[in-house]
Amino acid sequence: MSRRRGRGRRNRVPAEPIELVIQDLAHDGRGVAKLDEKVIFVDGGLPGERVVCQYTKTRKDYDEAQVTEVLEASEDRVAPICDVYGMCGGCRLQHLDPNRQIEFKAMQLESNLERQAGLTEYERLAPLRSASEGYRYKARLGVKNVPAKGRVLVGFRERLTPFIVDMKRCPILEDKIDSLIEPLSEMIGKLTIAGTLPQIEVAVGESVHALSLRVLETPTEEDLAILKAFEAEHDLILYLQPGNESTTVALSERGESDQAISYSLLDSLTLYFKPYHFTQVNPVMNDKMVRQALDLLDLKGDEHVLDLFCGLGNFTLALATQAKSVIGVEGDKSLTDWAGRNAGFNNIDNVEFHCADLTKDQSSEPWMNQTYDVLLIDPPRSGALEMMAYIGQLAPKKILYVSCHPATLARDLGVLTKEHPYKLVSAGVMDMFPHTAHVESMALLVKDE
Repeated sequence: MSRRRGRGRRNRVPAEPIELVIQDLAHDGRGVAKLDEKVIFVDGGLPGERVVCQYTKTRKDYDEAQVTEVLEASEDRVAPICDVYGMCGGCRLQHLDPNRQIEFKAMQLESNLERQAGLTEYERLAPLRSASEGYRYKARLGVKNVPAKGRVLVGFRERLTPFIVDMKRCPILEDKIDSLIEPLSEMIGKLTIAGTLPQIEVAVGESVHALSLRVLETPTEEDLAILKAFEAEHDLILYLQPGNESTTVALSERGESDQAISYSLLDSLTLYFKPYHFTQVNPVMNDKMVRQALDLLDLKGDEHVLDLFCGLGNFTLALATQAKSVIGVEGDKSLTDWAGRNAGFNNIDNVEFHCADLTKDQSSEPWMNQTYDVLLIDPPRSGALEMMAYIGQLAPKKILYVSCHPATLARDLGVLTKEHPYKLVSAGVMDMFPHTAHVESMALLVKDE
């Protein structure tokens, strides 16, 4: 019992506000300050600012706090574009000028490459950017019926809690989805299953807006009538998902087609997908990213290419338009099946797709025992450390690494440049998620002959 009281005393959060000077930005976008040599991470603080903060957490090695008043503001501070910014966990950098946001992300990339891999001599690619509002075409919205508020909450979760933010709009969501937050709240509130509908998957395509509703109870006939009327009124495609992704069914005939939802790429490709498939949240940035990849690789038409973590074939099919052959490998069979379909839909016949767990030994797989001129790799946040051991065997002349986490990118590039004969030629960031601290980047390596 005494130990429990001791833990409580150690973790007690001071109630008194404190005044701090912000010295830097952490990798997650929080300000960094020090008090009595102890680091404090400060939500809402920018370098050079003098602020008043309230403690939110205390830990042995560092504390956390939230800005309550800005006494001396940075010239880079701007007014947030969202009414619930600071409460919502979706964005962390709206108070920072968007031009400085991308500079911050570029610094994160450079810092990780230098600190973890010792890489400093390479071309800094100009950042790829898009509009900072209305860019998000994929999202998972939380849903919660809150009788005390007299309404159903639809939106993102709060920054420090699992609760849904009471929001009426979200300026980073695609415009039509942004305008549907309140109508969705009202519609769901009329359903008998309002209390057992926890989330909505948003998937905006080239010309359609799809919403997949996770339903823990079977909708009644009255519920279905309400949903179908909403679908028609707002020109949507609605899906119901009672279990895992394989249980997803379209509410109406329009959504049953394999070609119901799509996005375009390179002005010549159309990729179709289901609402639960992974696609990039920002289609404008996705197109710029793929174009830059092709520019950097500078294919001549006679190359054999391997695309690891290929997903729906986003890079694979684009590469196939300029290479002799491309093999795409992905761990999700649903994605590789659909990638093959997308190849057929686009009349591309120089690609193959394989399903494989790329965190496991792949040395005996047929696709591993071929010769490739080019390797493109686009792994999840955890990176592709397990695949680095096979690079010597594959021995491509060029490697293009697309990353969503600069720390794991730097780790893997350290292996490629120190344990294998590769040189980092160029690297740069892409602002796939404006107003967030998320850093997307791309790095080109060539074999040092």
